[in-house]
Amino acid sequence: MAIEKVNVDGSVAEFFELLREMRGITPIAEKMHKLLCDLQQKPAMSTSAQKVLYMYLSLLEDGNTRIPLDEKMLFAKWSQKWNGLVVQAESRDALRGFKRDELYLSADAFLPIIRDGVQDILLKGYSQIIGDDSTLLHLQETPQCRYLISSKHLEDKIHIENIFKSGIFKESVIESDAVPQAKEFVRSLLREGSPIDFDDRQAEVIARGALQNLIITGGPGTGKTTVIGFLLWKLFASDARYLNWDLFMAAPSGKAADRLAESMEDTLHEISENVRSEHPEFVEKLAKTSSYTLHRLLKYSVSKGGFTFNAGNPLPEKAIYIIDEASMIDVSLFAAFLQALPPSGDFKLFILGDPNQLPSVDAGAVLGNILEFDRNFVVKLIRSNRFNDDSKIGVLAGRIQRGENIVFEASPFDSREAYWETRDSVNLLDLDGDRNLSRKEELRSVEALVRKWTKKFYAPLLSLAASVNPDVPEECVSSEQLSICEKLWNVANQARILSAERRGNRGVEILNQIVSETLTQSTATRFVGQILIFNRNQNEFKLYNGDTGIVVRSERHEQLFLMLKKQSRFSFFPLSYFPEDCLESAFAITIHKSQGSGYPNILMFLPTRKGHPLLNRQILYTGVTRTKKQSLTIVATPETFKAACETVIERDTGIAL
Repeated sequence: MAIEKVNVDGSVAEFFELLREMRGITPIAEKMHKLLCDLQQKPAMSTSAQKVLYMYLSLLEDGNTRIPLDEKMLFAKWSQKWNGLVVQAESRDALRGFKRDELYLSADAFLPIIRDGVQDILLKGYSQIIGDDSTLLHLQETPQCRYLISSKHLEDKIHIENIFKSGIFKESVIESDAVPQAKEFVRSLLREGSPIDFDDRQAEVIARGALQNLIITGGPGTGKTTVIGFLLWKLFASDARYLNWDLFMAAPSGKAADRLAESMEDTLHEISENVRSEHPEFVEKLAKTSSYTLHRLLKYSVSKGGFTFNAGNPLPEKAIYIIDEASMIDVSLFAAFLQALPPSGDFKLFILGDPNQLPSVDAGAVLGNILEFDRNFVVKLIRSNRFNDDSKIGVLAGRIQRGENIVFEASPFDSREAYWETRDSVNLLDLDGDRNLSRKEELRSVEALVRKWTKKFYAPLLSLAASVNPDVPEECVSSEQLSICEKLWNVANQARILSAERRGNRGVEILNQIVSETLTQSTATRFVGQILIFNRNQNEFKLYNGDTGIVVRSERHEQLFLMLKKQSRFSFFPLSYFPEDCLESAFAITIHKSQGSGYPNILMFLPTRKGHPLLNRQILYTGVTRTKKQSLTIVATPETFKAACETVIERDTGIAL
């Protein structure tokens, strides 16, 4: 069905087809919609109400948990989504050289449907699907308006609210000298020459964490995981019983869980040898603690269709739970974890996260919602150890985070210019300038920039990777071979190209293709020196979505291997072990994939059109803060950069504490 021929006032089936063609809804929504309409027999749902129901399911797929049943509020939310879909559709048209005879529908075309559909839902009730007991949907009353919400999300929201109100996070007052004492305690542990110097807020985590459960927030480099390592040492030193408690470290993804475990290694490295020798039991506790995904911690069971640990079968008491990357935890998983905590309250809980980064893939923005309520069980870390007060990159990240007006002084790309040489440099490049580039002209500009980047940062990978021998058993690896592996790993992680998009001239698929062809002068899909990333978990090898490795070659077996590094150890896996489609090139990765990682040099491409749903502050902030001290290059126009700064992803989670 041609999109331009669809009338939003037509049938419900045509309405769904319009949304599907615009990639604004998935096929599973059609099945859910049919189920709801079949259940609601008397009175049957009106056409407008059914269309609003499709809008609800569409917005649900964007991570919202509910929609307002208020004409103006719903129209504002829907028009933002629709306008973004139009921008993406026009970009796809341009990519394939398609010229449309008619303009796409304006968001205003949906206003009568929203007005009539909302009124029908509120007046007719549709009590067989919208009610208070066993119905699939509910009307949620708030001071602002009534909301349409699924029973599952309402139940999750209520669970989270009730558990917080039960006192799991108690508000307490610390002694006036507690913060200075915490600072002195940390200093007494440090090795000579350690760069660690806790500020008042970091020391407050130590002081409060000894007394209460905490939520610890802060941007990248503010020391969230570092301070947790010292807090654990403080707990062990202050009360020997904590040494006998279980220690569980978890995160929503396997990659984030691994990084949390690695942070404990970093903590131990900063503690002096004398202190470690005095407390070998502390060292063993931190060094041997495993990390989990939240699903693995709660023991998800496919046969049960739920978690083994739940309200009826809680997690162990007398345990310390550390949960990282909380901004990535959706509302249902957050509720499931909180419900599974021991009802006795005999445990310690520390939740870490940055609410300014991208929210969870699934519904809700729980951490950000909770932080709207100013409570003293939250400690906000502010000082960045990654950037000093004068850092250009740090200042830019702070201004983006605060939503300040930033004047974008862009320059055209010059292939003769020596970019990326100066430490803490920010380059703002406008490949378009005042020109109206064709798709081919734009691609040539992108290719010129990416090839220069490739020759600067990625070219050394080929010779270094060729020097790695994956055939040597780990216990027999020479110091020279270990040094080559380390150098290869460092070179591979000194730079990364980021893009908000997967497709298009500035999407990761074409960017990776440009890099690969520049390096190999061929179209080979796998080659020595290639950086690869997993796009789904490989649980049998304890490898997870987001884990990254480098391709090397075994001369003995005449096949390619993937070299990975986990907790300071290098591992090698034959590429033949993995399905080919579970690995993809990672010279360029999406900004979503980069969350939680960091690289000295970043080249970041933003969408080229205002109104694009991926052109927002969270995307921009997350990309900028992946940079570690060396260079940041943002490719955008002044208009798109400004739009990214001003556009904020607002998910409706609806938690009230």
